[in-house]
Amino acid sequence: MKTIESRIAHRAGMFGVGAALVGACSSAAAGPFTDPALNKFMQRFERATSRFINGDNADWLALASRRADATIMGAWGAYEAGWAEVGPRYDWAAARFKPSSATLKVEYLARGHSGELAYTVAIERSTALVVGQDQPRALELRVTHVFRQEDGAWKLMHRHADPLIAKTAPAATFAK
Repeated sequence: MKTIESRIAHRAGMFGVGAALVGACSSAAAGPFTDPALNKFMQRFERATSRFINGDNADWLALASRRADATIMGAWGAYEAGWAEVGPRYDWAAARFKPSSATLKVEYLARGHSGELAYTVAIERSTALVVGQDQPRALELRVTHVFRQEDGAWKLMHRHADPLIAKTAPAATFAK
């Protein structure tokens, strides 16, 4: 059975971040980071995510990398690479949410950092009001984030989110 660190290293390697990030991380646990600036950033990021699921992505955009290697594999499918595609995707995704009293609860499964890179693996839970719905709906997402220091500030460089579902037989996941 693979450890969570080896699975994260594999995923990080797929995105060009490299397995060295996980192997050299100061922590692969779910506790706080050892870097106080990174902990402060994470608090801001969680608040920005709460605003995002209420239709306001201004704080999120302020925390996002504008570089050519920024990527998103969002919970509503597809993917974008490079700020020219990622920025509009964030705008599109935030516009899917209506302002409401939606709040976010994040359950960190793992996190770590080394030098100028950091990652989190988490479950995001919320009850949000989505365009086209009359009542808020529960959302549970499996989320992996990669962060990088850019010009002395932490920025989100990659987000991968998908719905949290029950374990499924391999054959059920193939397109028909």
